Amino acid sequence: MKKQILLGAAFLFAASMTFAQQNGNRDDCADCSIPQLECMDCSFEQLESGLRGADINTSLVDQDGIANIAIVDQFGDGNFSTIKQDGQMDASGGVENEAYVDQYGIKNHSDIKQSGNYNLGIVDQYGTENYAKQDVGVGWAENNDAYAYQSGEGNTSFQKQRYDNNEAGVVQDGEGNYAEQNQSSRANAVAGSTAWIHQFETSNEAKQMQRGSYNFAFAYQDGEGNTSSEDQMSDAGGMSANDSWTFQFGAWNLSCVTQEATGDAYNFSGVGQKGYSNKSYVNQYASDGENSSIVYQGTLWNYSSNNNVSKVNQYTENGENGSFVWQVGTLNESTVNQYAMDASNDSSVTQFGYKNVSGVDQSATDGASNGSTVFQTGYGMGGTNFSAVNQTADGDESWNESSVEQYGFENISCVDQNAIGGFNNNSTVYQLGMKNQSYVNQNAISASNTSDVNQMGNGNLSCVTQVGTTNLSF
Repeated sequence: MKKQILLGAAFLFAASMTFAQQNGNRDDCADCSIPQLECMDCSFEQLESGLRGADINTSLVDQDGIANIAIVDQFGDGNFSTIKQDGQMDASGGVENEAYVDQYGIKNHSDIKQSGNYNLGIVDQYGTENYAKQDVGVGWAENNDAYAYQSGEGNTSFQKQRYDNNEAGVVQDGEGNYAEQNQSSRANAVAGSTAWIHQFETSNEAKQMQRGSYNFAFAYQDGEGNTSSEDQMSDAGGMSANDSWTFQFGAWNLSCVTQEATGDAYNFSGVGQKGYSNKSYVNQYASDGENSSIVYQGTLWNYSSNNNVSKVNQYTENGENGSFVWQVGTLNESTVNQYAMDASNDSSVTQFGYKNVSGVDQSATDGASNGSTVFQTGYGMGGTNFSAVNQTADGDESWNESSVEQYGFENISCVDQNAIGGFNNNSTVYQLGMKNQSYVNQNAISASNTSDVNQMGNGNLSCVTQVGTTNLSF
């Protein structure tokens, strides 16, 4: 066990000069630079829709008034159905129109357009290369429901809803399907909208866009090579919040979440990916609010969940950033970038396996704080884990706190802390194994630094550099 106790030297030089302890160099640590992950492409290639004309059957339904019901059943290929229901009868609007479409065959087309409140549209399509579209909300439009179910390959579903308290859902079972949902409720009578997409099999794409006071989006994909994109923007008024959940099971899946909250609001993103070679990208912005992100990749105690990538970017003003990343397997990568103005950053990264990489970059200004926790274990499996933590706290009473724990062999930990006009820097590093390396660089200028490095094993290396008025190194 190597435990360096340098209290005497620290106190001796604390009042007037820099305290530094250096063993070796930092070349292998690349000056604690944060790993740069490749750009994640969240773009979509929209699938071609079905035929716009009919080879067999054509159905056109146009209804005005309230409590109308339209039911269309079509069998064959290239069928065409359009339903238009207008409930905008007076200032109170029309209500409770219902549209049902069932189509069986290839390249069928369904188009439903509804105006008014409490409307319901359901489309069921069985076959390949079918097209379903629902457009809800011209005029008065609240508390509407739109659902689509497609079974087969190469199907496309579009659903658009306007105004408040609407729900849209899509289920697709097959390969190469595309689903897109767009909801815009803004902040009229507040509340918000709900959108969800379930896709099964491979190479499916799910895209959800929401604008409103409270947005809730859910995506579930089971298969390989699937892509999910959720884009949310909350308006001031009501809850002013975004909630996003994405679950992907399989390999080579991609999840992209973008959230923007204005006013006294919050963003929440939860991403769960089970398998290998999955990628998750979360980008959150909160003005006078909070950001929270949870990313879980891999399968507990299954170290074959390899090559997963997680990237989290968070920005807040007068709020808090919170990020939690959990990765299981080997060759996984995680980067967390947080910026808080007059707020605080908190990051937790846990990696089970070996040859994993973690990078945390935190910046806090105007009396804010940074907190980072990194846990990496590859004990009993060999390999090298790498952790880099960069923290900058600018302003009165700003401070940095970092904790790194590594279990395994030849692990590397880099901690770089800067408290500019701030309160202090605190760093704790614990390494269990052999040939581990720890590098701590602290710059407090007019404040204090505290570094605690514990290493157990043989051939370990520790390097501590401190600049400040009071420096302690253990």
